[in-house]
Amino acid sequence: MGKLLIVAIFIVAAVITVILLSVQDRTEEIPELSSSNIAELQAKALCHEAIVYGMRNLNDGTVTLTAGENTQTYTNFAVMEGTIDSIQYNSNTTNDTIEIVSYAGYQNADETIQHKSSALVCWVPTYAQAAMSANGEIEVGGSADITGDIIENSDPPLSFEDLFGITKEEMEAIADNHFEDPPNNPAGFEDITWVSFANEGGSLKVTRTDWVGSGILIVDGDAQFSGGTFDGIMWITGTLFINGNDGFNGAIYVEGGIQYEDTLVLGNCQITYDLGAILDAFADASLTLDYELKIISWFEDE
Repeated sequence: MGKLLIVAIFIVAAVITVILLSVQDRTEEIPELSSSNIAELQAKALCHEAIVYGMRNLNDGTVTLTAGENTQTYTNFAVMEGTIDSIQYNSNTTNDTIEIVSYAGYQNADETIQHKSSALVCWVPTYAQAAMSANGEIEVGGSADITGDIIENSDPPLSFEDLFGITKEEMEAIADNHFEDPPNNPAGFEDITWVSFANEGGSLKVTRTDWVGSGILIVDGDAQFSGGTFDGIMWITGTLFINGNDGFNGAIYVEGGIQYEDTLVLGNCQITYDLGAILDAFADASLTLDYELKIISWFEDE
């Protein structure tokens, strides 16, 4: 019995020793593994920063692209413990979409962790990227359908001058058509149309299904649509209520009045973001649309 107890004690001690040694080995591996993982994350983050840097170069004109591959190679472009090796720009003849590829490395002890990231970017209007934008909330109900982005509770608030590049006073001065207190379904809404009201609370009302408008429409007050179609850009300083079989192609902006009242979109209307209609409206008005680069897809070299 005594011998069996001694043997059992030795066996238990041996098992405990093996477990402790195993835990010790794993404990020694964890810092090295964690350090390696951190280095990989740092290399990836550095590649991301390189792509943002590349986009900035394209925006400010530092890089001039030709069709095909354009590569910037850097020497000792150090960022903390890492380096950006190169940024590559792959473009087509029109430069409407550009692939930016970044290569970077991060030093981990005696090892350099290399990483590659790439992003597909395209030029988009800086302030005209949504089908409908409003300072207040946008309520969509019934069978209404909005194709494109919706921006509600805009922060910062919508800026007329940022979008058009001129003030409201300047826009009113160059408007092709001026309507004050117009009747229901007024005709002649093309190019630049400015609608105003002698008294506060006035509203543009369109009810006919055959009503047609295009270009840039500025309503200095409220607007109600239960019919008609419009192609271009619509800016409403007051509130907007849409309820009917309407069709709007381009972009709609609603300031919403002082209290930023809600915008209501009901009925069977169809609102579609249409860059072509926006560009046509700007071109007809001899106005310039600002552009910026936007990432549309991202890839990592794992």
